[in-house]
Amino acid sequence: MLKKSLLAIFAAAVLPLSLNARIAIDDHEVAGVKPSEKISVSTLEFNPSITVIDDKAGTSISGMTAKYYQSFNNMFSLGVELPFKRFESPNNSANAIGDILLSASALKRFDNLAFGTTWELTVPTATKDVLGIGLWQISPSVFMQYEIVPQVFLAAGYKHYASFAGPSSREDINMGRIRGVVAFLSKHNWWILADPQLYIDYKNNNANEFILEIETGIMLYDEVSIYIKPGWHIAGNRNTMDWSLNFGVKLLDL
Repeated sequence: MLKKSLLAIFAAAVLPLSLNARIAIDDHEVAGVKPSEKISVSTLEFNPSITVIDDKAGTSISGMTAKYYQSFNNMFSLGVELPFKRFESPNNSANAIGDILLSASALKRFDNLAFGTTWELTVPTATKDVLGIGLWQISPSVFMQYEIVPQVFLAAGYKHYASFAGPSSREDINMGRIRGVVAFLSKHNWWILADPQLYIDYKNNNANEFILEIETGIMLYDEVSIYIKPGWHIAGNRNTMDWSLNFGVKLLDL
């Protein structure tokens, strides 16, 4: 697992350079990276991923998520995410659909400043307990985005997770996430950003977990991009993962 993690880090670092070196790509403006553009631009995304829950024990969840977001008037969007997952451990494995996510988002712009809100509904459609939360969950969030210069932006936000229905055998969810993003968008197709996240479990004595994700990607065409995003558990007395790796292909402005 350590070798896989190191390979993921290396791949994230060299992806933009290697693609530019091997493929003749014209310059394209980086799109679909800013939080505001995830609301104002219609997007179809395919996102294979793996989350290693316990590296030593060999426990992980992997899969593919299809995401579609339809934008209306550049200020409002509706979205749906459909995941297909695989759980794997030394003693058990399962393959099935995961929990479907529905969302509605709104955006307000003020020159180089933008504010947004998203309301997500998690529908417990997973047919295997290990592949979903087993509860209906509502997740409202707010964010602020500030563009320092056209190539650099900062963003910060808060998201709350709360379950409201489901079997009593599943533990209720009452959790928050504080998130910050700092990003550089190159004039030559590619971007890189840091995405630190602090999760706070209010139900379990405010147990917390600090996760850091680093994303880098490249525009292949005006409306097509790819990215890679490794992540790591950095600190905290709550540990839901050791490390993760996400890939993505985005079709923009559909």
